[in-house]
Amino acid sequence: MESFKESKILVTGGTGSLGQELVRKLAADNHVVVYSRNEERQYLMKQRLGAANISYLIGDVRDQEMLEYAMHGCEYVIHAAAMKDLIMCEAQPTQTCLNNIEGTKAVIRAVRNVPGIKKAVAVSTDKAASPSSVYGCSKYIMEKLFEEADRVSDATFLSVRFGNMINSSGALISVWKNNPQMHADIKLTHPEIARFFFTISDGADTVLQAMSVGRGGEVFIKKMKKARIFNILRQITGRRDFEIMGLFPGEKVHEELVSQNEVHYCFEFGDYYVLRPNEVNPHPPEMFSTENAIEFSDAELRKLLESC
Repeated sequence: MESFKESKILVTGGTGSLGQELVRKLAADNHVVVYSRNEERQYLMKQRLGAANISYLIGDVRDQEMLEYAMHGCEYVIHAAAMKDLIMCEAQPTQTCLNNIEGTKAVIRAVRNVPGIKKAVAVSTDKAASPSSVYGCSKYIMEKLFEEADRVSDATFLSVRFGNMINSSGALISVWKNNPQMHADIKLTHPEIARFFFTISDGADTVLQAMSVGRGGEVFIKKMKKARIFNILRQITGRRDFEIMGLFPGEKVHEELVSQNEVHYCFEFGDYYVLRPNEVNPHPPEMFSTENAIEFSDAELRKLLESC
């Protein structure tokens, strides 16, 4: 297990929900560079977390020159910047590719050009498993770009694959919970739609665990329970009947943590699944889909919703 205490670490997308949690956890023992393009968010983050052991730099993830400037002296890079909204990505595939694919390529080139960087971790999504959306496809390609970079670089590259962070800023569930006036108008896209959920803190811990133990080229995936969106809405609103509006373009009824094509390269590692390229597991694990995954109990779901 690799220790990264007293290191300099760059976080792209550092003002997002995950980025801020990573910075909060890392800044106690490291110097963290927050790299993002939203100056208002950086100002608010600085008011909240301060500047002790934290540097704030404005920059676009597609700007390789600025990335190299920001990475100077860093030993680790966490690449969390991306377009993430499923509907917006579906409507604007050009911008999604520019941010999620071209931006990733710029990060990789910068990491390879800046001396002293040991490891880079990219943040992906379960929508990259058997992708059906622009967002999922862009993240699948991002994972493959990091896998390729690991084969041809001195630095180590790997990815983490997330489910839904239930308490992230702007997440629909947080919006629904904190705006009771919306409850009467909430609709359901499908009666059986389900998702994997964990908290922002779980997400940050997944990144840090992967950064600590990753050997290169892997995809680390936290083992997560599922929740039906119906059950979440029932707890939030007290209602049991919802109008069914139909799936959005690119949306699935069930998500997978690992696709059927990937399962043969999947290994269990404590609380995680790990995809190891070109390393076959003759006895792979099985429960990867919200169709057959363990479901949160009502009590567990209530506790999870308290974090929103």
